Amino acid sequence: MEYNTEVHTLLLSADFEATEKLKFNGGVIFNWSEAEMDNLSASYYEGKQPGSFGYDHAVAFATWEDNSDLDVEEIEYYLGCSYDINERLTINLNASYTDYSDDEPYLYDTDGDLLLVNAGLTFRF
Repeated sequence: MEYNTEVHTLLLSADFEATEKLKFNGGVIFNWSEAEMDNLSASYYEGKQPGSFGYDHAVAFATWEDNSDLDVEEIEYYLGCSYDINERLTINLNASYTDYSDDEPYLYDTDGDLLLVNAGLTFRF
């Protein structure tokens, strides 16, 4: 059995210090990935007749090869800012949006998007 995987990632980001206390960051991340299985065989069946119980092994092996195919594209945009209230306390706000596309779904459709927003406090001691 051969299983080939390719993953490519491109990250573009920037940081900007608007003032001594206010900072911004943002960027975009692109992910492309593909995978596939080839030459699936069941050598342990050679010369033997497996008990089928209504199960077609040739069809199962062909299906496994097709089901192993992956073709995913993901794009994530993110933006964040932080504000230093004083030397010990900083407030943070971050948001990200992800668009996920699976061009080879085999169990169920996994296309979708996700929006995350979070806020936090950083205390230095």
